[in-house]
Amino acid sequence: MDPESKTGAPAGLFRRLAALLYDLLLGIAIAFVATAAMLPLTHGEAILNATQGLVGHLYHAVWLSAVFVYFGWCWTRSGQTLGMKAWRIQLQTDSGGRIGWVGAIVRYLFGLVIGLLAVLGIWYLSRPGSPLVLAGAVAMTTLAMLNFAWIAFDGGGRSLQDLVGRVHVVRTT
Repeated sequence: MDPESKTGAPAGLFRRLAALLYDLLLGIAIAFVATAAMLPLTHGEAILNATQGLVGHLYHAVWLSAVFVYFGWCWTRSGQTLGMKAWRIQLQTDSGGRIGWVGAIVRYLFGLVIGLLAVLGIWYLSRPGSPLVLAGAVAMTTLAMLNFAWIAFDGGGRSLQDLVGRVHVVRTT
């Protein structure tokens, strides 16, 4: 029997990435709703920091907070986002319980930093630049790859994000 098919076994990389893709789509939908809610403040114009000033900064804070509320609420209530439910995986603390709001904040912020660095690194890699800029871009994307590659090296099948948050992502029925 495949060790990943047992309930409580560490979730594999494929399942984690598939759930992340589902949740990324949900996060984008939440960002769209936050954008729609902010448009009346700009009279329907694009929300940019350069043109909207404080409203632009408020907009970014609102949508990042809205996405956090989705993840935090799911993680603290059931240990599963909708993507995690679809792929039958669950987030648990090292003791087998649910994470609290502080743990959710740590996990979200660490994941956000990894994701933003990866996107920024990919953007820099797609542009011509000096060798120093390209080296920095590779370093930014390497952190995201290392986060997921760590699953193969950790005895408990945990990513760097899991280690920082002291959690496990396990299979469910």
